[in-house]
Amino acid sequence: MSTNDLELYSSFSLLSTNDECRCHDNDEVRSSNKTKINDRYIQLNIHVSNIVIFIISLHKYNIYQCRKKFSVDTSLLSHKFLVHLINRIFNLNSNFIIKTKNNFVITDDFDVDGCIMNYTDETILELKVDQYDTNNEYSMNENNINDNYDLIEIENDSIIVTIKSISHRQETLLKKATNWFYGTVNTLSNKCLTKKEFHLMLDTTNGRLLNEQLLRQRIYENGCEESIRSIVWCYLFRVFNETMTNEDKKQYLIKATEQYNEMKQSWQSKKELEIITLENLIQKDVTRTDSSEKFFCNKTNSSRQKLFNILMTYCIYHPEPGYVQGMTDMVAPIFYVIRDEPLVYACFCALMRYMSPLFHLDGIAMNRRLDLLRKTIQAIDLELWHKIKQCDTSNFMFAYRWLLLDCKREFPFKDIFRVFETLWASLSIDQFELNNNNSDTDIDDLSPTSIITRHYLSRISSRTNTILSSCSCSPGLEESLSEYSSIDGCDSGYRDEHSTSLFDLNLNYSKQENIPIIPCIPLEKWLKNFSSIHNENEYSDMFTIFLCVALLEQNRSSIMQMTTFNVDNDDYIGSHFTRLSRKHDAQQALQLARHYHRQYVVFQIRIKRLQLIND
Repeated sequence: MSTNDLELYSSFSLLSTNDECRCHDNDEVRSSNKTKINDRYIQLNIHVSNIVIFIISLHKYNIYQCRKKFSVDTSLLSHKFLVHLINRIFNLNSNFIIKTKNNFVITDDFDVDGCIMNYTDETILELKVDQYDTNNEYSMNENNINDNYDLIEIENDSIIVTIKSISHRQETLLKKATNWFYGTVNTLSNKCLTKKEFHLMLDTTNGRLLNEQLLRQRIYENGCEESIRSIVWCYLFRVFNETMTNEDKKQYLIKATEQYNEMKQSWQSKKELEIITLENLIQKDVTRTDSSEKFFCNKTNSSRQKLFNILMTYCIYHPEPGYVQGMTDMVAPIFYVIRDEPLVYACFCALMRYMSPLFHLDGIAMNRRLDLLRKTIQAIDLELWHKIKQCDTSNFMFAYRWLLLDCKREFPFKDIFRVFETLWASLSIDQFELNNNNSDTDIDDLSPTSIITRHYLSRISSRTNTILSSCSCSPGLEESLSEYSSIDGCDSGYRDEHSTSLFDLNLNYSKQENIPIIPCIPLEKWLKNFSSIHNENEYSDMFTIFLCVALLEQNRSSIMQMTTFNVDNDDYIGSHFTRLSRKHDAQQALQLARHYHRQYVVFQIRIKRLQLIND
């Protein structure tokens, strides 16, 4: 085992034996309670237990008229609210009575609370509205109702009732004065995951992670301390998982190092023209990647040589998509954090299981992301969308680099770690899992499932799937590269094809203990544009899209002031963002991206629950 391996393993031991930090969780790994939706789950742990699904059917003189389905924040529910909602939806004049399906009349808040107390996530609250003449004894008036809710109507007579966004509420003078004096207070903690907190997430007897969902939630909210980042990232990529003990991790590091060295030596001993060409191509990009950072210019740590080895090994054993410009940008931060070459290779393979479609020649995944960005900014900020269309002749091609590299080049290098770990934590776990049962591919990617179950590896696996065995069959690298667009410019070179799904939108209704409960999230009207998702797989990487939207919003005032007469070329917006490369405010961008992403996830969860009524 290398020195770096031993250092990393010793840190596991330290984290699992600290006497001052005791974990109060059970030894068994907790499995999250998940509401099944089309055999898919959402990974992000956003509580939706404060939502009630109910059906209101309207009857006139005991004759059925129609019905509506509602998803309502429980904090809104009261008798007056129900009266106001029914009047608003069915255009009535309070000449009705509200009953349960068992004909129990609801007349006050006590009755409403009784209905809610018996409600669970697996049940639907059914209410019946009987309309009568205005002189009926049950007639009601709605006075002093605070209209603090919004309606988002979706298909199939379904309505999402949400707390009105703060931006649309009228603030009292006292509230305005308080905000001015103290500043706006963020109720969510802005403290990143500390080393001590991470101690508490590990079993003190064997070092096993007790609650993976909680870990990912904490990283999504605020990231982690630099001192534990290397270990946390291994968990985010599923190179380490909740079933692995300290001994498992130790054995994995030993065997993964052996396997990686064998794979690396296999191409180092070859001198075919294609391998030499690949070496020259990768070496050129490695030399330029993050060249302003001292770590990568330090000849004593051989960092550039190790980056080169990782990329060469990956491309040899993954001829599809092979090497594409931009891969160096993605592996460099991982190497900077983890520093161990075999472990970095394993993490990079996991990342590429999520990102590799973006690097394919067909351009399908990139076209899909571009289309999704256009749709999202049009939904959120129509005025800005029109301005971009007016000034941008490339149809959003200035964002090509953002979408390909998950905005890596838009923030200072020191901030990209927090950006990446937040983004990776927002993804479902299966984005980093292998999607097949090919054990050879598992070994080539140093998958822990296959590596730690094999005592020794006698030879390089999956040789027939590498370019070592297919030099005469594969196209020339220079010819292939010419078909790619440059990530530094706006010449895309790809076609306007309809995209097919390569991703998941996985919905998870977690009720785990210790997961921070998020207050009711106001949902804004722009979400209605995402109410009809026929293919969930195309919307799994929305955090990247919202991060791009945040970049546009950060530069909104500059974009809105642009005219076609005050610039020197046609790429107005592209030139603007080129000058701002690595200068954007990462903290502000993450805050805004999370703001949109939380709304989006909760909205999709609530839509799915309403859809279950039809199913």
